Amino acid sequence: MNLSNMHRLTPLDTDQTLSLVSQSGQLKNIAIKLSELLEGALVYSQIVSVFTHYDLGTVTDVYQMLGGYVNKSYGVCTEKNGIKHWYFVRMYKSGITESEIQLEHSLIDFCIANGLDIAAGLIRTHNQKTYVKISEDNNGKAVDRFFAVYDFLPGEDKYTWDNPTLNDKEYVSMAEALATFHNAARNFDPQGRERVEPRIMELLPMLPVLFKEFAERKNESKFHVYYVKNLPEFLETINRTRIPEEDLDKMPLNPIHSDFHPGNLKFKDNRVVGIFDFDWCKIDLRIFDVALAMVYACCSWLDESDGVLLLDKCRIFLESYQRTLTALNGLAPLNETEIHYLPTMIAAANMYLINWTVTAFYTGSDLNVYEYLAYLQHNVRVMKWIENHGDEILQVGKSLEY
Repeated sequence: MNLSNMHRLTPLDTDQTLSLVSQSGQLKNIAIKLSELLEGALVYSQIVSVFTHYDLGTVTDVYQMLGGYVNKSYGVCTEKNGIKHWYFVRMYKSGITESEIQLEHSLIDFCIANGLDIAAGLIRTHNQKTYVKISEDNNGKAVDRFFAVYDFLPGEDKYTWDNPTLNDKEYVSMAEALATFHNAARNFDPQGRERVEPRIMELLPMLPVLFKEFAERKNESKFHVYYVKNLPEFLETINRTRIPEEDLDKMPLNPIHSDFHPGNLKFKDNRVVGIFDFDWCKIDLRIFDVALAMVYACCSWLDESDGVLLLDKCRIFLESYQRTLTALNGLAPLNETEIHYLPTMIAAANMYLINWTVTAFYTGSDLNVYEYLAYLQHNVRVMKWIENHGDEILQVGKSLEY
């Protein structure tokens, strides 16, 4: 047989195989590092381009702020007339609509003009716009990417959304900040603009179909096994979380933050001195925002008590919220109907976070399975605790002193 035009295949010995496996691992790490460097360089150039729309000087430094899950945030230093200035820059998630950004920005402007002095103000472009739209390539298709520049808030980024350990004075101040925001926003006119995400009592009935679809996916991860195991209880909780229309009519709709957790606040000397991340704001039940804030801030993450709603902290929070609104004499404090449905709304708020976790896991890529499993396990424990302690939650609401 003529072998001159053939290539002989040979096996690899163990040493050769181990060497190549090691080299492939090194190449993988190089590729990851290269991708990170290229992405960072792209964002840097985009931010420099964004700042050409402002009269804020020359960009000298860009720092990505860690911890965000949806939109990305950056601290940007500029130099103008020999003086350095810092700004907060938000790069919005792909797919957000221009109308949603306009809703958020108009609400921020309105609230600042009506007493919310701890919110980061929006910087205007040369054309007096509050955001910049640039085009970027996504697999050969041009897509819009939105950026906004804000004043850089003072204070300390003391907490994240998970495992916050506020002291009592910080609970008081956090509730004051939420009440002040709700009061400042109370007469806001969205001019027909709405979030794509439905209001909470419209969203909950949509979740069973989505949750069942996630359960049917072929996925052998520990997250999926745990999720499928708890799906029946998710569906039961959603079915129980109902409020008659005649009672919903007695519960005020108001602009809400919808992501009011300690990680979106800045603190100094036990007080909230800054509030940001209005990306999820919408018009919804005011009590939902209060309940969601308590699920974020008043639930234990400690091993021995994970998932327990700390009722003493809830009391501090609620009394401060009520006291602040009473003093402001604008938006009314929580009414009798809202208090009556406090356990229901806390359950709804917790299910809202469960939905966020499972949707992020099943629609995302390269996510840490164990990280998201820990989030889901926490909120499952919260769900079970709320179900077994509804009367105690209600008693806290009915016995407030303010």
